[in-house]
Amino acid sequence: MEIILRIEGKEKIFTQEFVPMKIHRKALEVEKYARSEEMDEVELLDRRENLLVEIFDKQFTKDQLEDGLNVINHDKVFYDIIGVGVLGYAPIEEKEDMGKFIKELQENVSQSMNESNK
Repeated sequence: MEIILRIEGKEKIFTQEFVPMKIHRKALEVEKYARSEEMDEVELLDRRENLLVEIFDKQFTKDQLEDGLNVINHDKVFYDIIGVGVLGYAPIEEKEDMGKFIKELQENVSQSMNESNK
């Protein structure tokens, strides 16, 4: 996994090749909180940022993460690292492809049913 942060005006790439299993449990707890009725967006952001710092074994600080992560597409960064890298979710691109596939399948089934009713 990798994350790119701007630190002191320069982009720096941080990589992580080993993530302990205990991080999986913590990621599940963060995602459980994200789906709960008590979820507060500021608290959720705080939990996700803390988790990212821990995933990368404190190669950077939370302040460096907040100052150096581009807010544009930050949700994709969180998803790619926490969702895909730690929790094993499908990459967003695959989900989009699957969504298109399901939509086309539904359209084909509807079209077939309409043709058979004629």
